[in-house]
Amino acid sequence: MNLFRSEDHVKRWPLYFQEADDYVMSVSDWAEVFSVSMFRKRLDADYLSYSQDYLEHYRVALLLKGKSRPAPDRVLLAVMFSDIVDSTKQAARLGDGPWRSLLEQHNQISRDQIAHFGGKEIKQTGDGFLSSFDSPTRAIRCAVAIRQATVELGLQVRTGIHSGECEILGDDIAGIAVHIAARVETAASPNEILATRTVVESVTGSGIDFTDQGKHDLKGVPGTWNLHAVDISP
Repeated sequence: MNLFRSEDHVKRWPLYFQEADDYVMSVSDWAEVFSVSMFRKRLDADYLSYSQDYLEHYRVALLLKGKSRPAPDRVLLAVMFSDIVDSTKQAARLGDGPWRSLLEQHNQISRDQIAHFGGKEIKQTGDGFLSSFDSPTRAIRCAVAIRQATVELGLQVRTGIHSGECEILGDDIAGIAVHIAARVETAASPNEILATRTVVESVTGSGIDFTDQGKHDLKGVPGTWNLHAVDISP
């Protein structure tokens, strides 16, 4: 009997069914390593409301039984972070109501363009978005479209793009590639779309031009990184 029914497990089951015995627990295993209170909670219909507690108990139980959860899936993605420049100052200048309206317009533009270019909105990050694409070219085209539309609203948006393997964690993504993209975004100037050398090399032949912005130290990321700004026609 498999007692691990989390949403993450259900999504990933087709990829790991051959290794199921490595992370499926029987009733007897469960009863041996779990507390009575947690076992009773596990039988509640709404147990996913405290799923993080449950998953931590499950992780510990697996270790005690010499098992482990399967490693996260890794997929090559183009990762894009975007953010409104000086959003706090604008909010203070405009006031709550007008700023909320402007922010909603920005959010709708971003979501529309992410969907249009085949991307996936991962989550909102303050006044911006983390999104992923299966192609660096699509990520760049999306960033250009967002920039052009938000400029008309009087907003300045900075964007960072990197391409690399990411860990798929349910509807979220993680890994060093995500951290690099975030750091690239913080290095971008207002209305600038900044990309790593990895992205530049990946889109060779696409017709997208770049301006070399030199080497940068990205906080928390080893080494120095060549960053390039996307050339945008007026």
